[in-house]
Amino acid sequence: MRRPLFNLSMLSVLTCFAAASLAQAPAEFDPEDFGNIVIQPRQAAGTPGGFTLEQAFGDYQNEPIIEYGETSPAVRLGRPIGRLDTLYANGQTGFCTAFIVDDKHIVTNHHCIPGMDGDPTGADSNVQAAQFVAGYIKPGRSEGATRFTVSPQIVETNRALDYTVLRVFGNPSAKFGRMELAAADPEDAEFLWIIGHPQGQSQHISREGCAAAAPAISQEGKLVHSCDTLGGNSGSPVIRISDKRVIGLHHAGDNRTGYNMAIPMTRILAQSRVLKAAAGTVPVPAAPPAKPVAPVAPTPKVAVLPEAEACNTLWTEAKQLGCGGFEAYLAQCERHTFALMAKAMMKRQCTDTAAAPAAPAAKPVAVPVAPSQASGAIRVAADGSGDYRTLARAISAAKDGATIEIMPGRYNEGLDITRPVELVGVGNRADIILEVEGDNVIAWEADKGVIRNLTIRQLGGKYFGVDIKAGSATIEGNDISSKGLSAVVLRTNVDAMVRGNEIHDSAEGGVFIFDDGKGTVRDNVFYGNTFAGLELRDRGEALVTGNTFRDGAGQGLYVNEGGRGTISDNIIYGNRLVGISLNGSDNPVIKGNVVRDGGEGGILVDGKALARIEGNTIYGNTYAGIEVRGGADPWIKGNTIRDGKQGGLFFQGGARGVVENNDIFRNAYSGVVVQDGAAPIFRGNRISRSGYYAIEVLEGGAGTYENNDLTGNPDGAFLIDGKAGRLSRRGNKE
Repeated sequence: MRRPLFNLSMLSVLTCFAAASLAQAPAEFDPEDFGNIVIQPRQAAGTPGGFTLEQAFGDYQNEPIIEYGETSPAVRLGRPIGRLDTLYANGQTGFCTAFIVDDKHIVTNHHCIPGMDGDPTGADSNVQAAQFVAGYIKPGRSEGATRFTVSPQIVETNRALDYTVLRVFGNPSAKFGRMELAAADPEDAEFLWIIGHPQGQSQHISREGCAAAAPAISQEGKLVHSCDTLGGNSGSPVIRISDKRVIGLHHAGDNRTGYNMAIPMTRILAQSRVLKAAAGTVPVPAAPPAKPVAPVAPTPKVAVLPEAEACNTLWTEAKQLGCGGFEAYLAQCERHTFALMAKAMMKRQCTDTAAAPAAPAAKPVAVPVAPSQASGAIRVAADGSGDYRTLARAISAAKDGATIEIMPGRYNEGLDITRPVELVGVGNRADIILEVEGDNVIAWEADKGVIRNLTIRQLGGKYFGVDIKAGSATIEGNDISSKGLSAVVLRTNVDAMVRGNEIHDSAEGGVFIFDDGKGTVRDNVFYGNTFAGLELRDRGEALVTGNTFRDGAGQGLYVNEGGRGTISDNIIYGNRLVGISLNGSDNPVIKGNVVRDGGEGGILVDGKALARIEGNTIYGNTYAGIEVRGGADPWIKGNTIRDGKQGGLFFQGGARGVVENNDIFRNAYSGVVVQDGAAPIFRGNRISRSGYYAIEVLEGGAGTYENNDLTGNPDGAFLIDGKAGRLSRRGNKE
């Protein structure tokens, strides 16, 4: 169904609210909505209803992509495109569009991360947290959408070209694919698509009347186009429909000329190391030979006619009237910006009027899912409108593999699940509440099943929110808290998936995995828990990836006696104790995490723990970036340890370990302190810009120090105490 047409007076009024500058700030949402998929944009100051129109042309044609059908080429093409949500340290919020380019990077506009302007390296991006929402295609419905954590550090950025490359955790390309980048500019008047998230809502596509101008590239090097966009479309890919490749990065409307603009991908590829690698291209010249930067005869920016405004009006009318409108437009405006596009549209639509349909064929519409009873699902509604009022009765009546749909309401019964079923909330999870005092909310022993889209509250007593004590389950997209014990427990189970949940404000920990418990903990947000956001102990083993652990009263993660697994690509910040604590751990891999701004240290290795700590970024912590003690023996390789409020690394208490190829800089005290029987091996590290020395070896400290770069420290390379033990130094650059 087509939308009501904008008349010219309405369009002129809306255009008055377009931003005066090319680079617009991200649209805003309520900070309490951060972490959600379906959000309500807040009103923008000075803009009626929060509606910021970048630029529309006549009949607004930025449509929900789902209207084309879930299996349509447009929906398939748009899978790597998602919404970028940002929560800033100053309390502001924002969302833009971004898209996947490889297994760990997304691209958006520079102006979507406004706080980073003070530090283009990204060290101080002002981003408190960020997420990438992929697969959000159904208006007001979150099913099928997945959240991925985004690092607050900037990989690449360029203000002039208005692009930024960000690190995304969890490899969204494995599920959603990636966009192909074009190494050539579009042709004049070439047909285009723009897919994005206007106003932060579900994915929309601009395709009707969406094309490059003529010339396509302005004298300023911008791609000029006629595709309709709104605030929130910033960072959307401009897609050439001939080969479905990205030929530009949309970034703004220009209310001086009335057209929308993008940065040509050729210009970005010429500057971006990451995108060159993703595109598999050789360096692209800033100005292709076919389009010289300085033509012999100057080309008008928009139109050569003095009646430019009249041609703008005729173009708007032509799009609404069709063939006759295009003829009238071309008769007076054959050198106007969109004349070549009008000719192409006439050729496509008006060449054989007898054979051509009077109107475009109707778009395929997604067929609604059949009622739940038709698919065998059991519906539970507390108000009596479903098959059952209580979950316990529904579960008792269900067959193995049944889906139990839970309608909005409050359910106050502890559930014991011993057969494989799917518990699925229907609607907004905030309205579907399972809350129990004096019992587990869900105790699970089935060999498989699903717990999805629910609010789960344990209200007190020595019980858990969700206790997976045998079998396996997928716990996905829930809001889970507990005033009793931990929110989620995995023990003696085969394997479980804990994915995309909000796990918070528990009286003990967030997720506790012990007694041979096994699982994958992916893309969750943990905050406000009294103890660790996640604890592994007693042969508990997990892949923990793509999560955010923030603002806990204890550690971010705690790998205790016998805990093991892989902790990778998480963001850990603002916890009262250390970001990651390893105490007697069984050689876990700690890789690719961002550990910052902890109330104590970044990573603590204690209790004869073994661990591999590789490729992490650790900064801004109150104590040492990494502390090793208690006879622990980790391998610490390739990390960045910087800007600590005390030292970079601290070895004591008989600690050992190999420390190699790390970059340790700008820490307030010395880069490294070794004392009290510790004897690590330091090899090939760069330690610079420390507050005092590069390395201090104090009473009882020892070790081997070879081939390190120790230059650039104000007090020198080494301070060796008279009571230090035996140490070896060779090949260092001092």
